[in-house]
Amino acid sequence: MKRKPSKTGFTKLLSADTTWMSADPLIGLLELETDSGTIELAMNRIVAERLLSAVVEFLQAGEGDDEPTFAVERSQ
Repeated sequence: MKRKPSKTGFTKLLSADTTWMSADPLIGLLELETDSGTIELAMNRIVAERLLSAVVEFLQAGEGDDEPTFAVERSQ
């Protein structure tokens, strides 16, 4: 069954989950359920840290009601 695309033309994220395959070395699978299907991304620690960094950078750009509600320690 083909799903109908969103009105905005962008893929909508419906849910996200992770599955760990190994702890040493850290290897896992990030599963993103979208309105157009499931995206699976195999990742290691380096990839996970890059994703986390990108999401934190995005959240820190929020202002007003979208201002971040978390504190990030910055190294000196």
